[in-house]
Amino acid sequence: MFRVALAAACAVLAFEPGPALADPFTSDHLLHLERIGQVALSPDEAFVAFEHIGPMLTGGPFEHDAFGIVRRSKIYLASMAGEGASRIREVEDGGRGVVIGAWSPNGRSLLVYGLGGGAFSAGVADARTGAVRWIDGTPETALWGRAAQWRSSDELLLLLRPQNDLPTLMDALRQTQARQAELWDLTRAGAAPGRTTIGGGAFLRINPRPAEGTLVRVGVNGEPDVLARGRFHDLEISPGGRFAAAVRFTDDRPFAQDRPFLQGDFTERRELTLVDLETGQAWEPLPGKDVIPNLLAWSPDGGRLLVWVRSDGAPWSSGQLVQVDARRRSTTTTDLRGYSPAIIQTALRTEVVCADWLADEPLLYVRNGDRNDWVLLTSSGARVLTGALPSPSFRLAANSGDQLVVQSQGEAWRVDRHGSAVSLGRPVRPEITVTSGLFSLGQRFQFNSPPARDWIMVGDEDRRSRVDLNTGLAFGGNAPPETLAAVGAARALGRRIDADFAEILSADDGAVLMRVNADLSEIEFSEPAPASHLGPNGEQLISWLYSPSASLDGRKPPLIVLPYPGSPARAQAPTEESVMTNIQIMTSAGYAVLVPSLPRAAAVEPGAGMANDILAAVDAAVPLGVFDPDRVVLWGHSFGAWAAVTAATQSDRFAAVIAANGPYDLLSVWGQFPLTPSLLPESGLPVRSRAGWVETGQAGLHVPPFVDPALYLRNSPAFSSSRITAPVLLFTGDRDYVPSGQAEELFSALYRQQKDVVLVTYRGEGHVLSSPANIRDMYATVWLWLREVLSDPTRLPRRIASD
Repeated sequence: MFRVALAAACAVLAFEPGPALADPFTSDHLLHLERIGQVALSPDEAFVAFEHIGPMLTGGPFEHDAFGIVRRSKIYLASMAGEGASRIREVEDGGRGVVIGAWSPNGRSLLVYGLGGGAFSAGVADARTGAVRWIDGTPETALWGRAAQWRSSDELLLLLRPQNDLPTLMDALRQTQARQAELWDLTRAGAAPGRTTIGGGAFLRINPRPAEGTLVRVGVNGEPDVLARGRFHDLEISPGGRFAAAVRFTDDRPFAQDRPFLQGDFTERRELTLVDLETGQAWEPLPGKDVIPNLLAWSPDGGRLLVWVRSDGAPWSSGQLVQVDARRRSTTTTDLRGYSPAIIQTALRTEVVCADWLADEPLLYVRNGDRNDWVLLTSSGARVLTGALPSPSFRLAANSGDQLVVQSQGEAWRVDRHGSAVSLGRPVRPEITVTSGLFSLGQRFQFNSPPARDWIMVGDEDRRSRVDLNTGLAFGGNAPPETLAAVGAARALGRRIDADFAEILSADDGAVLMRVNADLSEIEFSEPAPASHLGPNGEQLISWLYSPSASLDGRKPPLIVLPYPGSPARAQAPTEESVMTNIQIMTSAGYAVLVPSLPRAAAVEPGAGMANDILAAVDAAVPLGVFDPDRVVLWGHSFGAWAAVTAATQSDRFAAVIAANGPYDLLSVWGQFPLTPSLLPESGLPVRSRAGWVETGQAGLHVPPFVDPALYLRNSPAFSSSRITAPVLLFTGDRDYVPSGQAEELFSALYRQQKDVVLVTYRGEGHVLSSPANIRDMYATVWLWLREVLSDPTRLPRRIASD
């Protein structure tokens, strides 16, 4: 029955029309959503550039995974002095999708990136006309910091990849497909071996390496001039423009076998290159030393660079804070005066040290007893600058050269070199967008490299203003109360969602520059209601319940629970571009939806008590009277899929389980290769990242499987599948970095036990679906499957069916 109904639905979906007003929110509405992307004021604040991210339907061909957002993007330029529609012009794209890179210092030129026709390019747009001059070569992305920076208004430094070699994450589908076909053809022909070969230990040398890229200098009207060669991925020009520091990958870095792998730790050493931009000479000041990610800090005079380095096999905590004197070509290890750095971890478990300069002396964020502090390391000793603040943050909001802005408990504090601290108010920062993090200011700017300026924006939802760090006085009038999109010394832009769910970009003079999603005014969106309950340690938690906007069968609706362990529940915005677990699509289909808070203590095994913690949130929501407590469906994606299946092995209260792109056997996912790196080992072996995810990432088992195999078995729901009583629907993609073999393994276990299970594999898809047809199909498949499962009492768990 399910198979016949699904085939009929797919035939209808191929001709499904676009969204109509007054309809419930459907997958087609999701595919038609637009949004405003990155917003960037020119340095002179005469122009603003902003991105219009078009609907997902316009992003084809759908082969770029998360980078497909570039294919959907257009750039618009607006004069901040102009009026009406005439003030806005579109940047020429030549058939590409285009995103913002960086403004030139004089605000007359804008670096842009374009993706289309199988090529990724960088170009320079004229702010007055929108015309673009495209640069020869394939640019690098800015994932780790910068991939490009203006030295002057006429000269640009750029990291380039080998010609036509798109970043792996951008071109994984096409590269994987081509390599697999090539190797299959070799095997079929029989004249040459069709194989990949990789090695470890003494055989690391046989592993293929990616080709080197280049650091180039480009004049506004000239050709690229190569300054250095290497696999560069971060760049920072010194104040004054004399020197450039660039970080490159070099050799495989030995590791300590007695420490767990960090998910975000690099397999290869990161080494430093300095280039004198006046002479063109390159220098490698710290050969063989591993440079920590996310820290490149030049002194204000542009002569010294601050980096944190370690020797191979050593932890970052035992590294050194090194000052590289670019003028004298010398290096000096900074005396930490007995302090140790506070090691900060990113979301991907990359370790970071936070440091900067205050005038000509280095600063370091350190462990100071039972707290962290900023310490000034002077020639005469160490001075704690933030001792008066209750909990100073690792991230500096601004650095004016002789004063810092440090955040503590939500307040911004001006701190001078003597440790005197003055409260400035609640800081307000422009939001980080997907495209800004990929193409302009990457992860380094979330931990180091604060804005070098003598003002900050402070305020609340009613009033915002700039504060001069020297005088403490507010200036520049009020900024718009919306989410801050971009801010300068005199101008600001904000974005907001209006009452009709349209997204609006406006300037502080009230001018509206763009409005998208204007056709959602009659869509009925579900709003969340809080459900309060206690966590496993007695802590107070809030989960969020969404009521359905339609009825399935006149009865109280079933409840879909969306588990995702590790943090408090977050209420999803109505127009959020959530593909795999879209709450509004679920409520429009007639289901109540619960987002439970599932914090996990580091000392507790990840799977322990999962069902109890989920059911505590369900039981807290029952008194709201919105759903049928006997028809509870678990639906999880990624780590949420692991949580859903794990909970299903611990309780029979769940009527159905939907699990997409999840790991179900932590033993095999620890070392299992996804399809792309297995075919393209030159893109980097995934051993550390996969093992790191299990050992120190979300799974958090802390040891490899050969040390404690029983621990892995206990927390792998595939090995407890005999206790699953609910029907299971599995989704996976054959290019997912969570290998599709995980879903196949769980399917095989359930199939072997003659349990109700369906496995859907989307070919050519990664961790999140990108093809509109596949997105529509996934939701259609779910609704048909749930209709069959929930309407037949014989399919329900024994406890429910016997009621």
